[in-house]
Amino acid sequence: MKKKVLALMLAAVMAIGLAACGGGGNNGDQPSGGETSDDGNKGGDGEVTTITVWTMQAEDNDPTAGSSRLKKLIDDFNASHDDIQAELSYAKTYDNIVTAIASQDTPDIFQMYWQYASPLAARGALYDLTDFVNNDAEYDKADFLDKAWNLCTVDDKIYSIPYTASSSFAMYNIEVLKEAGWDSFPTTFEDMIQCAKDCYDLESTSMGMNPLSPWLDNVMWPAMTQASWEDADGNPAFDSEAMRLAYSAQKELIDYQGGYAAATGWESDFGTARGGVTDPILTGETGFLLLPDSSIPTMYNAGVEAGYNYGETWSIAQLPGNSMFTAGVYEMNAKTKDPEAAWEVLSYITSKDAMAYYAEGVNNVGQLCPRASALDALMEMEDVCEPMKQVADLIKNAELQSFPMSGYVDEYLTAISNNMTSYLDGTLDLDTAVANVQSEAQAACDAFNGN
Repeated sequence: MKKKVLALMLAAVMAIGLAACGGGGNNGDQPSGGETSDDGNKGGDGEVTTITVWTMQAEDNDPTAGSSRLKKLIDDFNASHDDIQAELSYAKTYDNIVTAIASQDTPDIFQMYWQYASPLAARGALYDLTDFVNNDAEYDKADFLDKAWNLCTVDDKIYSIPYTASSSFAMYNIEVLKEAGWDSFPTTFEDMIQCAKDCYDLESTSMGMNPLSPWLDNVMWPAMTQASWEDADGNPAFDSEAMRLAYSAQKELIDYQGGYAAATGWESDFGTARGGVTDPILTGETGFLLLPDSSIPTMYNAGVEAGYNYGETWSIAQLPGNSMFTAGVYEMNAKTKDPEAAWEVLSYITSKDAMAYYAEGVNNVGQLCPRASALDALMEMEDVCEPMKQVADLIKNAELQSFPMSGYVDEYLTAISNNMTSYLDGTLDLDTAVANVQSEAQAACDAFNGN
């Protein structure tokens, strides 16, 4: 997740620009699709409405790349519509997008990180898509995973449309685990920690499992212990036994394997090898790592190249407890001059057919999408490797957990990252680190709610 402090950007850029927008959830205050825009964008018969779409993805010559697939969908839309034309712009940053929507109606549609829906909606920056989604029978809202809608909804109103899905999984060396006495990947959190220690104790490995590789994940570990970040009233609930277990187990494992410097040093030594023929999981330098699903296709291809067969040398497994779930989203500018036309474009590029096409992925290795039909399509694709099909099935059916949607998510995650990193490196004790997070998150919550 992006760790930029949202308040600094929005307070400076959006306070004036969004003041005239009113509440983002009140479509009655937003322009209707039948109005003529100030620049004459929509008028009488024969005139064309232009809808701008901004993506964070860079333009790519590979026709299977995500940005190229989006470009084809835009081209197909334009070819099938005379009255609406979509214009795609590439490589837009978070800052580009937030600055633009603070003061203008361009872009009409934009890619965004899911966690910013709440603060952006609270400032009137986002168009409320609830009626569009619920009333468009052809769009088939029910085809999307419920867990994806949870990341797109603020106070029962839909402000985002999910288009990608992601989780994390254990990737492990079968032979190393067997040598350590484990015939299969552990199914409980406590056994997973013990398995990592047992793998580390082998003379053949330099690490059992590194909690800091590829990074400290502040969502995946609490999900495994089924911790909650907020209580029923939306207040921070970081100080809990389950949350303490998520971090104390990591520190226990780090200390067992040589300490924080050893763990970070190992990541520096082996991080560049991930996804290559000398990946530490393939070579047996480590027993297992907890990695995002995006790592699977590169791992699979590297294994094929180096002769490490999937299911014989290495495999994947669902994490114990819950695993994390996140999604990429599109949103609509509250200032769009023609929301109906914008919805035509947005619903097209996130439709069943569009997601089934997008699910083919870069080099046809597969891309996880939040529609059940797209996941089913991926599982039927001949060119997609077996572990990606397994992941698609898990994404569709497993119990997954997300960080809660809230207006102070950025501040909360920053507090967690700063304090819990200090705990893991030995700078802070657990009680102090937890108390700091609880206090800082509560202050951010109070500030957002005007308390």
